Formats: sequence, C-alpha cells, structure tokens
Amino acid sequence: MKNYNKKIQDRFAEMQATGKLFRVEMTGNQVWDLYIGAFPGEYDPKFRDPNSSTHNCNHCKNFIKRYGNIVAVDNDYNIMSMFDVDVEGEYHESSVKLSNAVRSSKIKEVFFETFNELKSLPYESCNKNNSVFRLGTASNSKRYTKEEAEKYGVVKTDEIRTFNHFHLDLNKSYVDFSGSSVEALMGEYRDSKNVFQRAMETISIDTLNLVKDLINQGSLLNGQTHLFKIEQFLPFKTEYDNLTPSKRDIWCWIKSYKLPIAKFRNELIGVLCTELAEGEELNKACQAWNRRVDPANYMKAVAPITKRQIEEARKFVEENGYADSFDRRFATIEDIKVSEILHSNVGDGKLKNVSIFDNVKPTSTRHKRNEFDGVEEVHIDKFMKDILPSCSSIEALVTNKQKGNFASLTTSNNENSKPIFKWDNNYSWTFNGNLAGKSQIKEAVKSEGGKVDGVLRFSITWNEDGRDIIDYDAHAQEPGRNGQHIYYSSYKGRKTQMSGMLDVDMIRPSKLGVENIVWDDKSKMVNGTTTFWIVNFDNGRSKGVKAEIEFDGEIYSYNLGHINSEERIAEVTLKNGEFTIKHIAKLSDESTTSTEIYNLETNKFHKVNLVCLSPNHWNDNKVGNKHYFFMLDGCKTNEDIRSFHNENLLPDLAQHRKVLEVLGASNTIKPANKQLSGLGFNATVKDELILRLSGSHKRVIKVLF
Repeated sequence: MKNYNKKIQDRFAEMQATGKLFRVEMTGNQVWDLYIGAFPGEYDPKFRDPNSSTHNCNHCKNFIKRYGNIVAVDNDYNIMSMFDVDVEGEYHESSVKLSNAVRSSKIKEVFFETFNELKSLPYESCNKNNSVFRLGTASNSKRYTKEEAEKYGVVKTDEIRTFNHFHLDLNKSYVDFSGSSVEALMGEYRDSKNVFQRAMETISIDTLNLVKDLINQGSLLNGQTHLFKIEQFLPFKTEYDNLTPSKRDIWCWIKSYKLPIAKFRNELIGVLCTELAEGEELNKACQAWNRRVDPANYMKAVAPITKRQIEEARKFVEENGYADSFDRRFATIEDIKVSEILHSNVGDGKLKNVSIFDNVKPTSTRHKRNEFDGVEEVHIDKFMKDILPSCSSIEALVTNKQKGNFASLTTSNNENSKPIFKWDNNYSWTFNGNLAGKSQIKEAVKSEGGKVDGVLRFSITWNEDGRDIIDYDAHAQEPGRNGQHIYYSSYKGRKTQMSGMLDVDMIRPSKLGVENIVWDDKSKMVNGTTTFWIVNFDNGRSKGVKAEIEFDGEIYSYNLGHINSEERIAEVTLKNGEFTIKHIAKLSDESTTSTEIYNLETNKFHKVNLVCLSPNHWNDNKVGNKHYFFMLDGCKTNEDIRSFHNENLLPDLAQHRKVLEVLGASNTIKPANKQLSGLGFNATVKDELILRLSGSHKRVIKVLF
C-alpha cells in the first residue's frame, strides 16, 4: 500500500502542477465499487470478517468515494487520473481498471476543497497558514482485545497492528477560504463553462469581425468601450474552431477556468453577437443595441455599412484602377526621386533641389530649450530660399514638445499605381497618433463637426483609452456687462452677440471626449477678458484632460491631470483688435528630462537625412496646406500607422467614404525598419525648430513657421 500510495501521490503532484483540477461524471461510489471488485482472488484475502476482504477499509473507502474521481488535463487536452501509475502485483489490475474508467469519463465540475470542510473532516489538524493540506488518513493502529482475538482468529490478544491507507497532499491553491459553500462555488465555474461553450458553438468568427467593423464605423453607440472584449474573445474562438470535436468540451473547461470573459455571451456585446449569429437583420440589431446602451441618443450612431456598400466600393476601386493604390507601405529615402524633392517660393522663379545629408554623426550632448533663446531667428521661407541650398549638413534639435510633429511618408507598393489623392502622385503622410495634422485636439474637434478656424478657440479632450467615461465640461465667460457664460446649458449650438458658442458637447463619452467653444467674428467681440475653465460635472475619476486655446495661428496646449471639481485654464484679453493671454494652468512645456519618441532621444540634435515639402506641393501641385518635413536619421515608429486619410482622397472616391474610412482605420501599415520619418510642420501653424547647420560656415538658427 505504501508504495502504491507514493506513486499515486507523485501522479497527483503532476496533476496539481497543471493549475486546474476537476471531477468527472463517474461518481466516487462507482470508483470505489470498481476498485474493491477488481482484485484477483490471490490478492484479495479475507481478514477478520469472512464477508469482507483485506482492502475493504473504511478509511480507504471514504477517501476513494470523496477523491477518486479527481482529474486534471494535460497540454494535449487528455484527462489525467491519479491512478495512471505503473504498479505490479496486488494493485496492478485494480489500478489499470480505475485509470481507464476515470479517464474515459467526461468532466463534470471543478474540484477544490473549502477550509471549513477540511476542518470538519477527521484528517490531520490544519490552519490557514498551511501550504499543503492532508486529504485522507495516512495510517492508524489498533490493539486487539481478547474477545476480538477469539472472534477473528487471525490476531492475538493485545496485538497492535498498523494499517496504511490512501492519502494525498493538496496544495493550498486548491483550498477556498471565502466561506462560500462548495455547491455555490462549483456552480459558478460550471455556469461559466456552459456559457463559454455556448458562445463557442453559436457565434462565428465572421460575426465577431462584423461587430468589430460596426464599432470602428461608429454604428454602435459607446461601441469602443466594448471593442477590447471582442478582441479578447476572437483568439479563443479561432482556437476552438481548429480543435477536433472530441477535444472541445475539455478545452472549454480549461479555458473558461477563472476567465474574465467566459460569460461573454451574456454581456451586452455578446447579446448583439448572438442576435446577429441567429439571423437578426443588421440594422435592427444595431438599433436594438443602441437603445439598450443609450435610449435617449440611440439614433446618433452612424448607420452600419452594408455588404452592398462594401461591394459597390470594391467594384468602383477595381474597375477604375485604384486597387493597387490602396496597398501601401512606408516610403523610404530610395523612393524619393531628386526631381520630385523640390521647394518653391524661392523668389527667383527657379526650382532648386533639396539637399540630402548623410555625412554627419549626431552629438551625444543633451540640451535645454532655453539654451537657444538668443539664436538667430529665420522664417521658413527665407531658410528654404537663402540658407538650405548652401548647407552640406543639418541637425535638428528634437524636443519633448514636438511629439505631435513626428510624421511618416507613405506610398503605394506599386510605384505605377494610379494616384488616389487630390495631387498627382501616390505619396501621403501620417502624423504621430494616426493624424492627418499635428494637433490631436484640433483634429478631434473637426471629426465631431466642430469649428477650428474661428478667431478664438477653446477645446478640451479626455478619455483617450476609452476607460475615462466621465463628464468633463468646457466653460467660458465673456467680458463686459453683456458677456455670456458659454457651457452645456447656455449657447450650445447658438451664438452669443459676440459670435461665441459651444458647438461640440459630450456627456460621458465611451470614445475620445471632445468639447469646443469658438468665436468666429472678431468684429463682434468687445474689449475685455474672456475666462476659460473646465468642470468635472459628475466628479468621476480620470487619467486627466487636455486643453487648447488658439488665436492668431498660435496654439497654447495644457496637459492637465485629473480635475476633482473645476480648474481655471487661462484668461484671454482683447484690446484694440489684439489678443493676449494669461496662463493660469501650467502650459505643456518641454521637459528637460529626455525621453524617446520615434526611436530618437529627445533634447538632442539628430542628423537630417532629407528636407522636403509635403507631397501635395511636389512639382506643380498646390493642393491644401503646405507642410515642411525634416526626415531624421534613425527615426521610425514602432506602431501601426494609417495608410491614408479620407480628407485627402480624390472627389470621385468620396462617394464611398464610409467604406474607405473603415478601410483606412483597419488596413494599417505595419512597422518597418526602413521608413522615411521625422518632424513635420504645417505652414499655417505657428511653430519653431532649432537647427544646427554646416556649409559655408557653421551656425545654429531657429526656424519659424
């Protein structure tokens, strides 16, 4: 018995090492009956009672009935039993039969003991500090009386015999200390498995991908909040579909064990997936979702893209020769033809090649921005006309403040593909954060239909990761006796006498939160001071809020932390047609602490490999805002980037903008070692760049945009 139990203990240790233990449908009583009936006669002698065998022990019986149907699962989803041991002689036949029977049975429930139950059992004493807990009784001794000796005939008076029994050591991780009943706890695990398996059986991968598309389209209110659940669930569904049917039940037990999304099917997003999987019409399913999420605003969501719309867009793209054009990648310096890298506005009407620099090693010295306060300032036009052509090398000072300036050029994989943009080449660009322009806040306002080209603008954003679902409000108080308080309940969607209004308002958004207050007519504004502040309406916790104030082409940015109730941001004064600003909150400034952006250390000079205009101003193109790009040595993003932006596409593609917007968001360009990335500057936005130049003579300048 000792040797057999040692092997069982070793096997049980292997089972515990899997991290999960279960019970099979074969009951403990059935295991005992098979055990006690499987001994050949020669290994089943009678003892004491003529009607009982040596193995018919109450301690062993209670152990097997309670623990004999415990199993684990190996890496190949095969059931493991404690009886899977190699033993000869007395226990061989019984062990083989038990192993085969238990492993052939289906898993019924999760196994664990409770501390309260273990304390009540006649095992070794235990406390909560135990690392292991004894299951069963290892041995016991008995002194026989004269009467027992006379009755049984096989023992002597006062003889002491020691009996060994089945027992195991259970790791603490399989003991519950919550005080809940075993039935309640097992029921939770069983329900999770059943709901998980039902989802696997009824919700297809196509349905999950369809719901992802609906969320990305904006067809589901607050859909972005639930997107991560779809993305977590998809790999499980893919794995399930690749399993043989015989393994699926066991797999569901294993994967659902303490899995947060095991009950995905019962959640809001799971209900939608189930409805679509069961054949509900797309528009009806989306409307039902929107009503459940937000009954007051369910009509605000974008109508879902239909298969017909997708097919029409695909047909148009293919028939008009645009298919290759949407297969895009990072542009590299080898792609750029010298004849295409031109700058204009040089004054003499001549086009000059932009220099390519490859012979300068960047210094390792770190710098503070204020080191260069006194250097020569040069406007970008003068730099391009008079200074750049004579330079043999350029280095640019990269600062923390320029995070939004980082950009990458993209192009089509097929250099002969048909242009899809408003200009006559297939090159485009994307700024850091997958933006078409530098200011994330400004673009967020535009995307929500807000006005960004007014004479004075105050914008706020929050909830970048979709988890700060709280209600921040932008406020402004106009100057003078008739100055109005602009916020969510006053001058929302209508103008004050001074032309100010709140044109974007959000309440606890599940996506990026945006609010925007703007004035569009300076002639209607009176002299005086306008005050701006932010209110946390429902006092919810957040990771912070960002704000921008813009006037006269200058953007002032504020990267604020969590606001408990309200915080004043700034005061803007209008006097004799001129705006000035007094900052109350701290501006987002350049930290002297270096960080890494696009693989480059900040507060250091980095070699400029190439200077060029944005592709919409190459050759004779003059389409939209001009950008200046300073492409940097070793500069690269490790994030997926958007391959195109709808606003830049040709008008004939605009009719399919809904489908193409989804395509642009989903068909991203993967990171590449070779890419043309660096700093980009909009010609219409005030900005600056510190350059260190070499050529006819060396100097440091500040280029103004």
